Amino acid sequence: MSWYIRPVFLVALAYFCYRRTWKGVIVTFLLMTSSMFWFPVPERINPEMQAVLDYEQMLLSNPLSAVLTLAFMMGFLVLIGAAFWKRSLGWGLAVLNVTLIGKVVLSVMLTGENGWAPLGNTMFGLILVNGIGLLLIAWRRKRRQAGR
Repeated sequence: MSWYIRPVFLVALAYFCYRRTWKGVIVTFLLMTSSMFWFPVPERINPEMQAVLDYEQMLLSNPLSAVLTLAFMMGFLVLIGAAFWKRSLGWGLAVLNVTLIGKVVLSVMLTGENGWAPLGNTMFGLILVNGIGLLLIAWRRKRRQAGR
């Protein structure tokens, strides 16, 4: 379940950055980083997904790779935040898409065929993020045209 909630957190993060609301950004970040603790462990985990999770756990158990992994993740969150803080919907969507697709690409590169396991979660995230983004772009255009 938490795998499907994370894209919702990305939408909330983008929203609060766009609105330039520090409180919202901080609360969203805290909720996003702690979300794995408030969802129960699934009764059944797809073996391919388990292989990806095991690899991620291995990355985070080595101090050097943990620092690099966390720095990489934080870098993308900062880029997402900066794009929306500057109110650049296009750049924000581009960074979100690169982040979500990049997660699957890296999973496949690092864990082989098992890396395809998070594809369903990623597709949900891509549809959610891009659907909201396209609706906002259409709404902005309509508003601009009405103002002329």
